[in-house]
Amino acid sequence: MVIKKLLTLLLLVYIPLVYAQEEKVYFDYALSKHLRDFNNQADLAIKNQKPETIDTLFDTLVKKHLRNTYISNLKFRKVSGGKFHSDQLDTPFLLITKNSAIIQTREEIKNINALADAYKDQVNIIVVYWDKKHIAKKKARNYNNNVTVVYADERHNRSNNALSIYKHSFGVPACFYINQDKQIFDIDRKFFLRNLKLSTKKLFVEKAHNSISGLLETSNKAYQYGVNDGASLQNQP
Repeated sequence: MVIKKLLTLLLLVYIPLVYAQEEKVYFDYALSKHLRDFNNQADLAIKNQKPETIDTLFDTLVKKHLRNTYISNLKFRKVSGGKFHSDQLDTPFLLITKNSAIIQTREEIKNINALADAYKDQVNIIVVYWDKKHIAKKKARNYNNNVTVVYADERHNRSNNALSIYKHSFGVPACFYINQDKQIFDIDRKFFLRNLKLSTKKLFVEKAHNSISGLLETSNKAYQYGVNDGASLQNQP
């Protein structure tokens, strides 16, 4: 009788854990639920001449609704040849979205290369151009070997809705910080250098390093404790 009660108790404890591990909230689902409200509030802030509040609104959106959500497998083509699948990565990565129509400074590319060198073997730096192959290939010449440059021509990716989300959700350029379990850690929708002022460069570099440090710390915690569900990390900073 005692053994039967113990087994029943263990079963009652085990079942909720199983369901917790199976429960995954995906980025595109969370975005579909909360992006419209964010856009409405942002439009209202602009109407009320309070554009400075948009950054606060965005930070709240990420922290409350998007952080720790899972991404679907992202499929791109490498400018060097072959395909890139995000599911094949076993380390955290940065997905930096770009468009050739937006001018990039040499300083910005230099800093992206420096990040790739600084976190080599720890974090993959993926730069995606929403352009044709020959345009992306030309841009790729500016990056070092630790940066993977891929491209997505939307005319050929109409069936892959997962890609369009990353282009149209917050515009380009933007940077998505994703851990090794394919969960969103942070999003920077202003991932570029506006000019060459020292203060701007310093802010760009510091923010990127801080976000990567947080990404690695969260990833190490997940690995150490065997955490594989978004709910368990939901309250992590």
